[in-house]
Amino acid sequence: MTRGTMAIAAVALPACCVLLSATACAQRTQDRRLARLLAHEGTRQGAIAEVSASGSNKVSLLLSWARNPPTGVDGYELSIGLADAFGKLKTREAIPFLIANISRRRVRYVDLSPWLKTDEVIENTFPALAALVQIGPEASRALIRAARAPMPPEDRLAAIFVVSRVEGVPEARDFLASALGYANLERDRAARGLKFLSQGR
Repeated sequence: MTRGTMAIAAVALPACCVLLSATACAQRTQDRRLARLLAHEGTRQGAIAEVSASGSNKVSLLLSWARNPPTGVDGYELSIGLADAFGKLKTREAIPFLIANISRRRVRYVDLSPWLKTDEVIENTFPALAALVQIGPEASRALIRAARAPMPPEDRLAAIFVVSRVEGVPEARDFLASALGYANLERDRAARGLKFLSQGR
């Protein structure tokens, strides 16, 4: 390589680095914009449409946000947007994230009786639950396995809901029968306890 060629290469390399850096910076800016749109109720559906139109191109990015939300974005609201997006895309890789957030409500105020409402209202109330239903049998099987370990009561109720809404999972019947038997046992024990306490009076 001549001195002239080396000089040209020395100038071209930093210029190339600057160009790559600018491209990466622009991409990060676009990614942050998407995260903010997903984390805002008013722009969430448009962001999900954008993600859906890109096919699987954005899935790895969304999964990275499920693990580590970007700074400057409301983590709670982003998790709602991610759940909606994962349900739309039927992202099986997101199942662990969705199970971990299965009882997270779309809005932060406490609704004391969501489970007494229609199935459609329940699915709208719990975005991760709805996404698991949309993903289908693989999500149902994962929930059945997860439910073998201790779960908060509302998470377990949400798991029962999902399993009961997904067809094509043979083991679902045994799972639901077991849940029913456990509920009946609790109900019987509570009834006996009330009777005993009433007699004590």
